Amino acid sequence: MVEKVYLLRHGHINNGSEKRYLGRTDVPLDALGLEQAQALGEYFKAIHVDAIFTSPLKRCVQTTEMISKKYQVVEALSEIDMGDWENLPMAHIQSLYPKLYAQRGENLEYFTPPNGESFHMMAQRVRQAFEKIVQSVDGTIIIVAHAGVNRMILSHLFGIEINDMFSIVQPFACVNELTWDCERLQWEYRKVL
Repeated sequence: MVEKVYLLRHGHINNGSEKRYLGRTDVPLDALGLEQAQALGEYFKAIHVDAIFTSPLKRCVQTTEMISKKYQVVEALSEIDMGDWENLPMAHIQSLYPKLYAQRGENLEYFTPPNGESFHMMAQRVRQAFEKIVQSVDGTIIIVAHAGVNRMILSHLFGIEINDMFSIVQPFACVNELTWDCERLQWEYRKVL
């Protein structure tokens, strides 16, 4: 079983001046994101890592490749699927779908955007992927994913309700360190970067 997990968020992306639902929208890193990914690569040069796993989305793959060219793509580590709301500004959604937008605020965990997935559905696939990864490898691993994916993993491990997941801060290029405590049989957490 894995003893240590470095859970990373991809580097910075340019999503324009308006806040958007970018979920599965496959955008690359911007110049700042490339610098952040390069800094992550430098940071991990001094750390022995046995395996690296990444979301298939370009922003994660680019970040991962700055750390190592040897990695495994895991489809289940993709960000939430926002369906018809993908890449639309939040203000646009609020004006076009006021009732649906209000429902999302009232029931964040189970609300599903048209042709998308709910956070509950996402949590199931992400948790299963995480458990499969940590059971399949020994030693130290890196997972490069998204803010939503990381929040799902951390909320699962530390008993945080999905409706409270935004309390888990996950800035671009952050590094969360998870260490398995064999005596207490639980994960220990600390924010590294």
